[in-house]
Amino acid sequence: MRSLRVELPYLPPPEFSANRSRGAAWQRQWRVSRGRRGAIEEIILLVKEQGWQGPPMERARVSVHFQLPDRRRRDPGALQERMKPWFDGLVEAEVLADDNLDVIGWPIYSHDVVPRQPRTVITVEADHDLGRTDPTGRSVTRVYPR
Repeated sequence: MRSLRVELPYLPPPEFSANRSRGAAWQRQWRVSRGRRGAIEEIILLVKEQGWQGPPMERARVSVHFQLPDRRRRDPGALQERMKPWFDGLVEAEVLADDNLDVIGWPIYSHDVVPRQPRTVITVEADHDLGRTDPTGRSVTRVYPR
């Protein structure tokens, strides 16, 4: 089974939030977009360093593990939202065909606390069972953990 694991030594920055620059001056929006572009390029570089080859995955299971540096209260939806530039990077690096629900489904998120060592680990695995049917012809759907 094809798989890829990308480790980043930090959590996704708040600037990656879709609403962070909404309504701001164009200069600020430009700076934020440059930061997102840098994140995409960083993912592409990490994927190339691992020697990724082959066609993009048409169906994949994606899991994201956040290693939080402290026990501060965080909004899980905000962390998930900030992952978008990195998912875009996986698409541009041709690991994934797209980052929509048909290709990656709902990513699985998890976390733990390791003092003063923030990290984000993205794991992508080919999922050949997505989109298949069972012997009776009914669509087989993936069950997502709660």
